[in-house]
Amino acid sequence: MFLDWFTDNREQYQHSTHKHQIDHVGSKLLKLRYATEVIRQYLHEWLRFSLYLEKNGRTTLPTPGADIVRQYLAQRVAARSASRSRVLRASIRIFLEANETGEFRLRIKSPLSTPAWFSSFLTQYLQFVRAHRGLAEKTVRKYNQKLSAFAQYLDSVGIKELNGVTSAHVQEFYENAEQGAPRRSYGSTLRAFFRWGAAQQWLSSILSDAVPRPRHYRYVTLPDVLNESDVDRILVAVDRSTPLGRRDYAILLLAARYGLRPSDIRKLTLDQIDWRQAQIDVRQVKTGRPLALPLLPEIADALSAYLRDGRPASTNRTVFLRHCAPFKPFADENNLMAIMRTALRRAGLDNRSGRRGLYLFRHTLATRLLANGCPLKSIADVLGHASTQTTYGYTRVDVVGLRAVAISEEEVTR
Repeated sequence: MFLDWFTDNREQYQHSTHKHQIDHVGSKLLKLRYATEVIRQYLHEWLRFSLYLEKNGRTTLPTPGADIVRQYLAQRVAARSASRSRVLRASIRIFLEANETGEFRLRIKSPLSTPAWFSSFLTQYLQFVRAHRGLAEKTVRKYNQKLSAFAQYLDSVGIKELNGVTSAHVQEFYENAEQGAPRRSYGSTLRAFFRWGAAQQWLSSILSDAVPRPRHYRYVTLPDVLNESDVDRILVAVDRSTPLGRRDYAILLLAARYGLRPSDIRKLTLDQIDWRQAQIDVRQVKTGRPLALPLLPEIADALSAYLRDGRPASTNRTVFLRHCAPFKPFADENNLMAIMRTALRRAGLDNRSGRRGLYLFRHTLATRLLANGCPLKSIADVLGHASTQTTYGYTRVDVVGLRAVAISEEEVTR
């Protein structure tokens, strides 16, 4: 099928043991509208991998994590750039993971490998949090990533069973990340796992207390916000002459005008936009609560421009898609930070201290509404906060309001 895509190694391709798989997955990439040069690179890499398998006496395809796959990739990526290595790894993963219909998973970040002795415990724990705690899949994946990192550390210090874990191991792992900083975000994950392990009588009950509990004070810092001119600079700097620019502009405008979370923008569907009633109805990903927003004219114009002259052709109902094959919605792990960072760089604000993601727009909108005299309840409704207690944090930057309730010098000295 792809004979014309090969020149010097046509005969090897025709007689390859895995020619059917090469044709099968290659056809799927054509349907997904992958770039011709990318498909060509993948085809040649798959043939090279097939020949390697045949040379080593393998007539069936191995699993992606098999030793023979790791050995092949170790040879192929040696002395190559990081970007080239990613391409090689992605091509082999796609080749091995594709099912009968040619479908394969998108992967933003490769999951950490879990030592064999720890895998059964981790599998049982993840099943537990899914069934009994009702955690979202994204949270389960984070648990998997963090606990796999902990298991790798244990493996590196010679621990091969759970009852060998001590408080010293926990504290050593927690306090020493790659850059020498404590693993602050690991605390609750480790404590929850240790409590579960103690309930199963696999771990000591004192391990959950071994995880440091640093003090956290609410409202100790001010929200990072932009001024109005900076918001305008960021939006104006987007190149709306390209399909990608029209997509990014619509995303940034939704964040700037509504303060929508990245997850809500990422999950926005065509069915949630009521053009006739000029309204957007969102089911918030974080809280699960409905949120009705007016379809502002500039938002309607930006969305129309993208949908009519920018969005890749797709039957998927999600509004925003990736602009490189496969043309699918953003992965759940994608917080759209790259879009915001590109916009900041174009606006000359990439060297500013503080936040770089879309939440910067969310915080800015909250403080602006507060400065204009909007009640906290109204701001909470716009931002989709489950409680006004969350919105209360923005009062720290309401200088006008703080001055109104400030105690005068005379009152202090009386």
